[in-house]
Amino acid sequence: MKLWILTLMVFLAACGRSPEEAKKKLAEIKVPQTPESLIATTKDAKNQDVAKMLVQAGVDPNARQGNGMTALMSAAFNGQHDVAKALLEKGAQVNAEAKGFNALSLAVERSDKSMVALLLEHGAEARTRPANGLSALEKAQQRQNADLIKLLEKAAK
Repeated sequence: MKLWILTLMVFLAACGRSPEEAKKKLAEIKVPQTPESLIATTKDAKNQDVAKMLVQAGVDPNARQGNGMTALMSAAFNGQHDVAKALLEKGAQVNAEAKGFNALSLAVERSDKSMVALLLEHGAEARTRPANGLSALEKAQQRQNADLIKLLEKAAK
């Protein structure tokens, strides 16, 4: 089957499915419903729809990699807006941190203004410093990103 057809099928399956339907579709395409699968799919833009189905199927939205990075942090770093939104809606901890980073600081590092806005809307804290790291606002200032500085300062008030 052509890749675009498979991608379209997965996309359609990911849209508005119940947890049971998502589980069934994941089984059909042979994707294990595990935290490891969720983490892996947040690292590749081609897998966003599969990642959303994993979240819909009930995989832990706070899944962590071996280094402590969460699925939300991975989605934020890799620009997966829909996945990040799905994770947040299912209870992902927006301010979780690991290795001196949190999802917001990673979005700032990527200069992803829409991801920064999404995370702020869900309670990310612009001035919170992850252990051994800089806050998102400090990162934006360090990078001299005026748009992000303005957005983060407004949220920090």
